[in-house]
Amino acid sequence: MKSMANPDAPRRPVRKTIGSVSFQDPYDWLQRDTDEALAWQWQQDAVAEQAARSIPFYGQLKQQIAESTRGSNAFVESPPRLLGKKWFRTGADPTSGGRTVFVGDRIDDPGRAIASMAALAEGQEVASAMVMWYEPSPNGEFVAMMVCASGAMLGEWRVAEVATGKVLDIRIAGPGYTGAVPGWLPDAGGFYFNDRADDGRHRLRFQPVKPGVAARAEIVFDYSIVPANVSGLTPEVSPDGRFAIGLAGPHERIAYVLGDLTTGRWRRFLPEGFAGECSGSWLDERTYVARVHTDDYPRGRIVAIPVTSSTDESSWREIEPQRRAVLRAVAVMSGRIVVCDVLDVSARFRSLKPDGSDERVLPLAGPGSSMIAMIFRRFDSNQQLTFDYQTFVQSSAIYHADLATSKLTILRAAETSLHDIRVTQHFATSLDGTRVPYFVVQLADLALDKPRPALVTAYGGFNVALMPTYLAHLVPFVRAGGVFIHANLRGGAEYGKQWHESGRLACKWNVFLDLFAVAEKVIADGVTTPELFAMMGGSNGGLLAGVAIVHRPDLWRVVVPVVPIFDQLEPLPLDEASAPVRAIFYEDYGDPSHPAMSKVLYSYSPYHNLREGVAYPAVFQVFGEKDLGCMPFHGRKFTAALLHATSSGRPVHLRVWKNTGHGSLDPAVAVPQAAEWVGFVMHELGLRPA
Repeated sequence: MKSMANPDAPRRPVRKTIGSVSFQDPYDWLQRDTDEALAWQWQQDAVAEQAARSIPFYGQLKQQIAESTRGSNAFVESPPRLLGKKWFRTGADPTSGGRTVFVGDRIDDPGRAIASMAALAEGQEVASAMVMWYEPSPNGEFVAMMVCASGAMLGEWRVAEVATGKVLDIRIAGPGYTGAVPGWLPDAGGFYFNDRADDGRHRLRFQPVKPGVAARAEIVFDYSIVPANVSGLTPEVSPDGRFAIGLAGPHERIAYVLGDLTTGRWRRFLPEGFAGECSGSWLDERTYVARVHTDDYPRGRIVAIPVTSSTDESSWREIEPQRRAVLRAVAVMSGRIVVCDVLDVSARFRSLKPDGSDERVLPLAGPGSSMIAMIFRRFDSNQQLTFDYQTFVQSSAIYHADLATSKLTILRAAETSLHDIRVTQHFATSLDGTRVPYFVVQLADLALDKPRPALVTAYGGFNVALMPTYLAHLVPFVRAGGVFIHANLRGGAEYGKQWHESGRLACKWNVFLDLFAVAEKVIADGVTTPELFAMMGGSNGGLLAGVAIVHRPDLWRVVVPVVPIFDQLEPLPLDEASAPVRAIFYEDYGDPSHPAMSKVLYSYSPYHNLREGVAYPAVFQVFGEKDLGCMPFHGRKFTAALLHATSSGRPVHLRVWKNTGHGSLDPAVAVPQAAEWVGFVMHELGLRPA
C-alpha cells in the first residue's frame, strides 16, 4: 500500500478554560474553517484517499461491496403507505437516482414519481437532490416532501398535488435531520409544521394549501413546555381535525403539547413533572393510545389517554402492562393496536384489540430489525400495516400484514440471503457486573480453534437500539474469514429506560467500559487477539471509537471512527446555526460549560486524552464535508494531535468526503466510502477478499 507523507501541523498552544477545566489546546487554529486549516485538511484527505485506493485489492473489494449492498437500503425503498385510496412509497428517482416519492393505485403497483426532482429541487443542485422525509395528506390528495441537496442537512418542504404532479408555490426552509413531519388537517386544507422562533424556542405554524383556507396563528412554546434539546415536533392531528399533539423526536418520543385547533389554545399534554417517554397515535377523536416509559415502567406499558383529561394520570386506562419486551412503537391501524417491541435484541411485530385482548405475534425469523419502527421509533401514518425487516444474513424485505388474519405477504423479497453464515448471541460482564449482550457473526464452517481477524461495532447512546441489520458492506470481510462482533452497550434502548439512563451524562463511562468488557471477553475466549482486532463506530459510535483509541489502545490493531466527535469540550461552534444540534448533544453528553459535566467530558474526550509516546492503533477517520453535527474540524484537530503523539508508526488517516453530510444514500458515494475503510481494516489485519 503506497502512501504519501502526512503533512505536519504546527503546534500553536492556546490556554482555554471551559466549565471548571483548564487546558492547553495546541491545535486550536484547526478548529475554524480558515484557508490554512482547510488546505491542511485537504492535504490529509489526499493522503488518505491515495492510501486506501492503492490497497492491492481495493477494486475487487469495491465490486464485492457493490454487489453485497444492492437492495439493502431500506430507507431508499420504503414500505408502501395507504392514505385515502392511494399507495405511497419512496424509491430511486428515475432521472437523478436520488430518493423520491411514488404513488400507485394498488399495493403492488410500482406507481409513478409524483413530481420531477427538477421541480421539487428548484433552486438547489438537482443532480444531488433527494427527498429525506415525506407525509401525504390523510385523503391522499397532496404530499409534503422535505428536499435536501448536495449532502446538506438543511432543506425545504415542498408540496405536490398527487393527481397532477404539480408542485405548489410553497417553500418552507427547515432541517432535514430531525425526522419531524407536517401534520395535515383531515380535509387536506393545510398542515401544521414545526420550526424555531428567532430566540430558539420551538413553534408550530400553519401552512394553508387549498385556496380560501384561512391563516392560523402560530404558537411559540416556552422552554418549560418544550425543552431546547427537543430536535423537532411532529403535529399529530386527531381524525376530526379538532386536536393536535406535538410529538417530540427523534431520540426520545414525548407527547409534549396538546392544541385545540378550533380555539388556538395549547397546553401541556402530560402531567406536571412527568419524566419519561409517551408516544403513539389516535385511537379515536378524543383518545390517544401510547406507549409510556417511566422509572416505574422502564420497558414501557400501553395506555389509552383521554386527551381532555390527559394531565390527570388517574384517567388513563391501561391496555397492556409492562412485559419483558421493550416497547418501541405503537399505532392504531385497521381497528387494532399495532406494536413493535424488542425482545432479546430482536424486533417483533404484534397486534391486539383496543381492550388489550387477542394478541397476535407476526411470524418473523430473527434476530432482526425494522428501520421504520426501530430507528425512527414510530409508525408512519398508514391505514394498513406494512413494514421492512432485515437480519444479519438477509437484506431488507418489505411485508404487508393482514391484521384480521395475521397473514404476512412479501411485497418485496430480500435481494440477498446468506446461507453460509452463523449468528450466535453471547454476554460479557462489565466492570460493575452488568451483562452486556453481543452477537458473533462468522462463516458457518469457520473454526474458532485459533484467533481470527475480528471487527467490533457498537453505538451506545441517544436511546437508539443497535439492532441486527444485514451485513451489507461487511459481507466481504466475513467471507474472507473475519469475525464480525455486534455489541449492544448501555446508553442505547435495547433494555428500556434504565439501560439508556445508565449510559448518558455523568454515567457515560459505562458505555466505554461495556465496550472494553466485550473486547476483553472475545480476546479471552480466543476469538481474536489485539493484533487481529478492529473497532468501528459511526456518529455517537464514532465518539466511542475515539475513546477506544485513546483509552484502550492495547485492545486494537486498527480503529475506524466514522463521522465522529472527538473534542467533547467544544463539540460545536457557539453560534445560532448550531444551537439546535448542541441542544441534542447536551441531552446525552451534557453541557461542557457546567462545572461538573466539564470534568466528566474532559475525562474521556478523545482529543484531550491523547498522550505523547503511546503506541496507538492504525486509524482511518471518515467525515462528511457538510455534516452539521460531527464537523470535520474534529478530524483535523484529532489527526494533528494523534500524529504528534503516537509512537507505533502505524498509519493515521483523515478522509473528508465532499458534498456529503452525516452519511450518504447515493451508491456512487456509499460504496467507495465503505470500500476504503473496510479495505484499510482488512489490509491491516492481513485479510484479502475471498
